Amino acid sequence: MEVTFSRFVQALRNADVQVSPAETLDGFDVLSRIGIGNERLVRDALSLALAKSSDEKARFDDAFERFFHQLAFRRPPQRSFVGGIDKAELLQGLHDELSPSLIRVIGSVVDNDRDYLALLVQHTAEEAELSKIRTLREKSLYALRIAEALSVDELETYISSGTGERPADPTLRYLRQYLRAEIGVYVDAQYRLHVDASGKKALLEAALKANLDQVPPDYHAAVRWAVEKLARRLRKMHRRRRKQNTPGLLDIKKTLRRNVSYDGAMFDLCWRRTKRERASVYVLCDVSGSVARVARFLLLFLYELTDVLPNIRAFAFSSALGEVTDLFKRKSTEAAVEEALFAWSGGTTDYARAFCDFRALCGRDIDHKSTIIVLGDARNNYFEPRTDVLKELSGRVKQVLWLNPEHRSQWTQADSEMRRYAPYCFDVRTCNRLSHIEALADKLLSAAR
Repeated sequence: MEVTFSRFVQALRNADVQVSPAETLDGFDVLSRIGIGNERLVRDALSLALAKSSDEKARFDDAFERFFHQLAFRRPPQRSFVGGIDKAELLQGLHDELSPSLIRVIGSVVDNDRDYLALLVQHTAEEAELSKIRTLREKSLYALRIAEALSVDELETYISSGTGERPADPTLRYLRQYLRAEIGVYVDAQYRLHVDASGKKALLEAALKANLDQVPPDYHAAVRWAVEKLARRLRKMHRRRRKQNTPGLLDIKKTLRRNVSYDGAMFDLCWRRTKRERASVYVLCDVSGSVARVARFLLLFLYELTDVLPNIRAFAFSSALGEVTDLFKRKSTEAAVEEALFAWSGGTTDYARAFCDFRALCGRDIDHKSTIIVLGDARNNYFEPRTDVLKELSGRVKQVLWLNPEHRSQWTQADSEMRRYAPYCFDVRTCNRLSHIEALADKLLSAAR
């Protein structure tokens, strides 16, 4: 029971149910007291001990169902294929050509004896240590091992050995398909249980490694989910850091006055607290076709962090520049991003005009505490770059950060003006992956503490 329960706790953690070591001991103590005879009682008792929120309880119920009802072959074979098959007629003449183990498997499918097949699969899975699966690539390996245990490879060889004239062959082909499909379903269920309960972990890893400007529109929802997950993790981490900050310097005068009644004993300490004004971050996003995809996810990421980041004002441009901050106040983040891209993506890219428009809009607001973030490829279509405007803005703010979705080797090619804008930026970096955006947000959050 100890081994099974520890595996169940690991499955809960994979399902984003946060179970601490102390809660694990509490859950095991509960299980030791109530026993395992009543499934409903076990489910309810462990749910009370291990799941805290309503969301966690929903994930707990799903993990409990998949963990303790993980029998393979839960789907019966189609009656149109095996319902009218005479078992003796099907197996006639096969006893001399097929192994007894395969004959037993075929007979179990025809008889709909899925309990035998399920026990065989689970026994093989235990021997192969399927619970230790960790990657998508291992799924095919474990499926192959289980298929060998059910003699599916032998059936495959028999079907492909030139026996196509046998009347029973269509049924055997279906049996091969049915066995492989059910084994695949079982291995996939185990992968989700022990590695990725949501089925999105692989998508998240792929999104972190892929260039955002190459992500097809069909995958935007998956990348958006990855953005939200990363933002939540980063937000949680920095809230924890903020709580762990030191209270400041000891205020001797206030401490002495407050402790006069204690004859000078320092029972009640007073700390000097420096009130920090929240700085403003101005985000200027090139939303022309070449940069729009990266701009989409940068804005999504930053506005997922609005409760912990400094004040954010967002601007979009291709030629003319306009503020889109109010869109994020009135609409959902996704809808605001879509409208900003639609409204400001027309026109020929002109960074000089965009910088001049920004100076006209925010010239009185920026100060030495402000940060300007420019997201763009600096391709100015051979217009005059007006580096003097960026130089002026850079001299009035704390820092200018330039995020370029292109590789550094492209910054000096064709109409790119990156080499002329770079001297007036505190930092210029490639930004075309979620990991790059996450690093930027982490830097901004650290500076804001």
